[in-house]
Amino acid sequence: MANTATPVDNAAHKKKGVLSGIRVLDFTWKTVGPWAPRLLTHYGAEVIHVERAGGFDDHRYAAHASITTDKTEPDHVQGSKKWYTDPYFNTLHHGKLAISLNTRSPEGIKIVEKLITKCDAIIENFSAEVFPNWGLTWERIQQLNPKIIYMSSSGFGHTGEWKGFRSFGPTAAAQSGLTLASGLPGQPPAGWGYSYLDVMGGWMGGLSLMQALLQVKKTGKGMYVDYSVTEGAMTMVGTFLLDYQVNGRGTRRPGFPPGNRAVWPLVAPHNTYRCSGNDRVGQYWWVFIAAETQAQFEALCGVMGQPDLALDPKFATNEARLKNQDELDAIIGRWTRARRRYDIMRQCQAAGVIAAAIQSAEDRVEYDPQLQHRGTFPIVHHPDLGEVPYEGYPPKLSRTPAYVEGRAPLLAEHNNYVYGELLGMSASEIADMKARGII
Repeated sequence: MANTATPVDNAAHKKKGVLSGIRVLDFTWKTVGPWAPRLLTHYGAEVIHVERAGGFDDHRYAAHASITTDKTEPDHVQGSKKWYTDPYFNTLHHGKLAISLNTRSPEGIKIVEKLITKCDAIIENFSAEVFPNWGLTWERIQQLNPKIIYMSSSGFGHTGEWKGFRSFGPTAAAQSGLTLASGLPGQPPAGWGYSYLDVMGGWMGGLSLMQALLQVKKTGKGMYVDYSVTEGAMTMVGTFLLDYQVNGRGTRRPGFPPGNRAVWPLVAPHNTYRCSGNDRVGQYWWVFIAAETQAQFEALCGVMGQPDLALDPKFATNEARLKNQDELDAIIGRWTRARRRYDIMRQCQAAGVIAAAIQSAEDRVEYDPQLQHRGTFPIVHHPDLGEVPYEGYPPKLSRTPAYVEGRAPLLAEHNNYVYGELLGMSASEIADMKARGII
């Protein structure tokens, strides 16, 4: 599929970073898979993302609200800007190269095998049977490149009774116990409202890739990484697992889950409170406030202009505050409703009280002064979208800083570079493969 974008200078992909010279073959899709290799691009790795010839990633078209139109309807006109405007695709694949390839043809599989010989790692998040059906077992991959890392990212892992089960973020949340731990006391599990485990799984997958790269550097031997997103999700419910292992207590019992109230240490106040005002779509603003010590509670009472509240027998100690938490939350809530969230946050923090404004995505990208100071959303030029803020890499390393250099690739944008420069194919060979639907 054609596009009219200005060709990318391949020199831009010869990055400087601790992973410079590392090349990753990326067969990932959806969310959990693409996130892992994207993390490597921040440190200079060259990641080649493979999309199916004659098609595109599920996230490439506007499956979610378009950056430019806020509409979700896909536009199947070749060359349409909508091929490049989906925020998911732009987030998950920025800094990568993109090629098209028909992996359902024997010729396409031969090209995959050639690419494996040129790469340091290959990653996919397909069902367990996909790569073996292509003839790409771990044994075959090792024959092609004894030093390569092969990482599979799946819901349940590639061994065991459930290895073939289909999964995505909510599935992993359910199986891991995270869903059962969600919601409010006395209410059914609420779920998380989003595939958080896809993102969390991507981070853990990226960490696994970096660990494997370090080991291969030390030993010179390749490695297979079998990552189960469900098992990774269990790290987020570790306290519940420990509570059962040590105390024999189940996840859901009277008072659990506690909602926004504290579990450990058991303190009050510890909650979210509605504030004055609302955002542009009418949602109320909120602030989080907690007092973990007696001194913090007394300071909070001072900020609220109610110092005598700390002397009230119902609130004078933490034990008393826990018994009367509903009444205390109501008092704090009446105070916050008359004030704006950032004012509350600054007043409380100045007095040594834990507080934070509850922010939306718009707040974080456009208004958060701390994130702006730290350069969390660098601006990257996109040939169709213009100047776009991309999500950066949170850790700040002094000697080997991460960076965002490249945007998300256009459809099949780097076919000539990968097939021509990397694999040594001629222009006529590339044109012939394109005409026959191989790339």
